[in-house]
Amino acid sequence: MQLLNQVIIKRPHAQDALIQLLQGDLTALPKEHAADILIVSAYPGSYIPVPNTLIANLYNKGIDVAALAKHKAIDLRDQLGCWLSETLSEAQQAQFNFKKILCFEPWLQTNEQVSVVGNIFRCINTFAFNENNNVIAMPVLSSGKQKVPFEKMLPAMMDASIFWLESGLPVICMKLVLFSDEQSKVALPIFTRAVQQYQLKKSVRDGSISGIDALKKFDEQKQQQLPGEESLQIIGSEIKEMAQKEQDENKLIANPVAPAKPPSVEPPVPSRSAAPYPAAAATISENKAVNDAKINSPAPGAITADAQYDYFISYAHKHAAIVDLFVNNLTTANKNLQVFYDKSSIPPGGLWIKQISDAIQKAKKVLIFLSPEYSNSPVCWDEFQCAKLMEYNSKKQLIQSIYLYNDAALPPIMGIYSWADCREGDKDKLQQMAEQLVSELSGQ
Repeated sequence: MQLLNQVIIKRPHAQDALIQLLQGDLTALPKEHAADILIVSAYPGSYIPVPNTLIANLYNKGIDVAALAKHKAIDLRDQLGCWLSETLSEAQQAQFNFKKILCFEPWLQTNEQVSVVGNIFRCINTFAFNENNNVIAMPVLSSGKQKVPFEKMLPAMMDASIFWLESGLPVICMKLVLFSDEQSKVALPIFTRAVQQYQLKKSVRDGSISGIDALKKFDEQKQQQLPGEESLQIIGSEIKEMAQKEQDENKLIANPVAPAKPPSVEPPVPSRSAAPYPAAAATISENKAVNDAKINSPAPGAITADAQYDYFISYAHKHAAIVDLFVNNLTTANKNLQVFYDKSSIPPGGLWIKQISDAIQKAKKVLIFLSPEYSNSPVCWDEFQCAKLMEYNSKKQLIQSIYLYNDAALPPIMGIYSWADCREGDKDKLQQMAEQLVSELSGQ
């Protein structure tokens, strides 16, 4: 196993983490590269050892993924398209130097790298909160049989890995393993550029370069990319934000704001509580009370640096009408509540996860409306996992779940939370819950 390159991800409130690019055989990991979890990919329910695949190489050496699939430790195929094996035998662990297999077999097949990577990390994150699962080894998934080009898949993998590790995900090492010299020839310069882009952002934070200069260098690096290669979306957006902040500060210094006029005799009417992102037009027209409560909300797409929220509402959009009523009950009971509600104005793609994470970090509580539609929604999983990670790192209770509709396959990671039982969409209980939440918040 050859280490081609690596990057240290600095984490102020957690142990530093590593992302490594290696070349070698994942069925022959040496002890120095031992992993807790090996990730393999398969088509749904198909574990045939097709030649030249990781599943075939494991089979030839004594690990039958099909046999492991008959006795899964945790099965999340319906929700996330993945499952975790039981722990391998001691003899197998000694031979292979990994403990468990996480099989990634999404039911929705796509070659769109942002979607693929999002699915991969929803699976990884679900099991990463067990600190015995903090070293992950995997190929650059979907770049083989699913034919997602390295120049697209690897930057997306790096972007997501850096985001989650910086956010405090309890993983200390991500090992991305290439099999052939041909793969390494393409992947190494892409990985190296991704590391340079991360280091640019880190240099701005360290104060060794301005955000404006970092953005110029970031744009210059794009000129060196392979045809079709993509830059890191999340890191690029963070560098742009820092550069914009510096530009705004420079303008303020050059053109100081005139002193504010003395306040008028009549005090301004306090703005009503609101979700910063208005619901879809059809929903608003059906529920004027909720629409009125959002009139003074910030502009769509704006998550301001100083914004703070009492509640972040996480729900499946199928239940928008009943959740609208719940939010209306909240804002009626306390018109000064700040509620982050609908997320329709956040752009899709890699930046979604960053903006959702930013909003959740500004919330005192995250209200999770559990239902089968919730646990089957990738968007809801993103919101839940961002909240779970914040709760894990802060060691404070953040998540409060409201059981909205019965879910016979409720995932254990969601089911462990105490919840208010408002099944099956019981409006009276939901109103009581809203009043209780407002009362609890007022008593803090």
